[in-house]
Order: sequence, then structure tokens, then C-alpha cells
Amino acid sequence: MASKNKGSSSALVDYLDKENQELEKMALSVPQREKEIEIRSRQQHFFNSYSDKIRGHEVTEKIDANISKLGKNDAKFFAPTINFSKGELKFLASKATDGRSIENTWQMNPKEFERFNQYLKEYSRKVMDNYAQNFMRQEKGLNDGSGLVYFAKIEHIRKYKGTDKKVQQGFVKSGEKKEGLQSHIHIIVSRKDKTQKMKLSPLSNEKSKIRTIGKNSYKVGFDRKKWIVENEKRFDKMFHYKRQEIEKFEVQNALKNGSMMEREATRKKLSKSQEKTHNNHKSLER
Repeated sequence: MASKNKGSSSALVDYLDKENQELEKMALSVPQREKEIEIRSRQQHFFNSYSDKIRGHEVTEKIDANISKLGKNDAKFFAPTINFSKGELKFLASKATDGRSIENTWQMNPKEFERFNQYLKEYSRKVMDNYAQNFMRQEKGLNDGSGLVYFAKIEHIRKYKGTDKKVQQGFVKSGEKKEGLQSHIHIIVSRKDKTQKMKLSPLSNEKSKIRTIGKNSYKVGFDRKKWIVENEKRFDKMFHYKRQEIEKFEVQNALKNGSMMEREATRKKLSKSQEKTHNNHKSLER
């Protein structure tokens, strides 16, 4: 990503239109006018803190213009992705469909699909509020996502790549659509804030570091783990989601990347949590 974000954002914006182009081809291939309209209604627009319908050329213009005092080799924008667990997507889909169990978004009617997308948009905006706050520049006026220049776009399709195990094992072919709910959100966010006075990089290795220039001291840095944890908490609070211990990022990260001692402590904590859940279920059955 670093080598592709030092110039115009146009290539990335065009790439993120791929799902809409696929839907357009699908719409043109059906004979029924009503079905054609329904398929087109599933196309997604870019959105941000202010608007739900932003055209691609507007995204490119605003990202490419927000580069004051950035050098030729400086990153001009970043492209994080908001991903969801299977459990989170299943929960949101059930919420959008009033409890119906579905396997993919095509099983939603237009109203349910619109509701589902609105949940994703609302959450994305809160994620970008967290993103802004994580830079700890509140004293400089950066309080939430409205102080950023960013654009988000929902996608509901993922496709298998050559690096996927199922492709390598011959079960599916590269380019085939992945089964199940695959909704995710792509973000394009400018390196500079809206005032173009601050450089903001989520790739910074500095975390809560105090930097002093002259007589002024201020905090810098971006803690990516903290951002993920805050996003989890925001999701749970917004949607009243009861996250299991095993689902938590901190638990998964400790099991995958922690020391031997950390992994063992996490396993013990999980075992106690599962035992408590089991005992609660037994009590309810009595």
C-alpha cells in the first residue's frame, strides 16, 4: 500500500467501483425491469461523516487536493478496511431482518438491505471518530471523524484469491465468490486533517509519546491495537451485542502473538469464562 499511496487516489477509487460495475452488468442481463431496478439499488455510494451519496470523482478531487506541505514521496492517503467476524455479521443481519436467519445479503428484501447498510454506515462513522481520537490531537481541534477528510464504501462480496487455502487445495477457483455474509467497508482517509495543518499516520510506531518543539509539548502516535479494541466496544454498545470472550481481539491477539506465559494465562481465562457460561445455562434449564 505504501508504494501506491504517494500519488493520486484515482486508481484506488476506480478499483472500489468494481462491485458496482459487476452489479451493473448483472442488471443489464435480466429481462425484467423490476429486477433490473432492484439490482441497481444494491449499488453502493461513497459516504463520510456528512453525506451518504458521494461520487467517485468527488472523492478523488478532495483527497488529492488535501496534501498541503506533503512531499513527493510522502503518503498522501491511507486505506484501512473495517472487517467483521462471522458472528457480528450474522447478528447485524438478524437485526436488520427482524430475526430471520439468512446466508447472504441477496436473501434480504430491499428494506432489510437498506437497514443493514445503514447499520454499517453508522458504525463506520463511529470507527472514524475513534480513528481521529486515537491521534490524541484534541487540543489541536481534532475531536472526531468530522475533522478528517475520509470516504468510506461498503462492499458485500469477497472473492477467492490464489493465496487462499481452498484455492491451493483445489476446492475452489481464484475469482469465485466467497460464500456467506462477506460485508466489509473500505476507507480512503487523507494523510492531512481537514485544516491541512496536521499529518496523521496510522502506521506510526509511536504510542502516546510526548514530543516537545520549543516550549510546546504535545502527544503524538497512533495505537492500532487500542483502535481495534475501542471499535469492538463501540460495536457492542451500539448494537447491544454480547461478545463472547473468545471473540475479543485482545484474546485472539494474545493466543496468536503472545508469549508462552500470556497464551497460557489467556487459555485459563477462556476456560473459566466457558465454565461460567455453561453453569449459567444449566441454571436456566432448571
